[in-house]
Amino acid sequence: MNKTGISWTDLTWNPVTGCTKVSEGCKYCYAEAWSKRFRRPFSVQEHFDRLKQVEKIPAGAKVFVNSMSDLFHEEVSETMRDAVFSIMEKRKDVIFQILTKRPKIMKDYFDRHDAWPTKNVWIGVSIEMRKYLDRMEILKQTNGQIKFVSFEPLLEDVGYIDLSGISWVIIGGESGPHHRPMDVEWARNIVRQAKEQGIAIWMKQLGGIRPGGNSADFPEDLRIRDFPLEVKK
Repeated sequence: MNKTGISWTDLTWNPVTGCTKVSEGCKYCYAEAWSKRFRRPFSVQEHFDRLKQVEKIPAGAKVFVNSMSDLFHEEVSETMRDAVFSIMEKRKDVIFQILTKRPKIMKDYFDRHDAWPTKNVWIGVSIEMRKYLDRMEILKQTNGQIKFVSFEPLLEDVGYIDLSGISWVIIGGESGPHHRPMDVEWARNIVRQAKEQGIAIWMKQLGGIRPGGNSADFPEDLRIRDFPLEVKK
């Protein structure tokens, strides 16, 4: 369990590490770069010993699950997923946030487990380009109560988006030495549509060599950081 600089969460928890690339947004994966830097393997590995870390999470915290992997990677076992969801269900005083680029595997898993995910588990998909908007459509078909979309790294204008059934959108440009620039108009297009559809928005970062995540440096109309409305009630 680690504190994190990711603005929309408090802690990261990685019962699984390692992943493989599935689309353009994975090209300069920060998790892979971090693993190489510290000479750690990036093959998918399950860490059952880390499940107990959940017991120490303070009440009210938001926890990004598997920031260094994808819980719905093809190589993650059903046993691990079952264990992760069982322990998250026991900590209803904590919000767990899960992102995937493999929504079909996620949907199939939830179809087999009608009771999951519970309200304290937010489920989301990452979308970097227009051609991956189908990930959101699959997300809408799951039985999660709070669903979100992370448009990061945003690599192009995604055009029209139907956000019905979605509670929250995150927007961010790519960071790092090989970053691909984000046009702020792409972000504005998402912000405009989310506002029109009554969806909460979290403008995470502009991107660049460094993340560019200081909201004071954003254009004034993009200084928006709200959590889902369901959380404010």
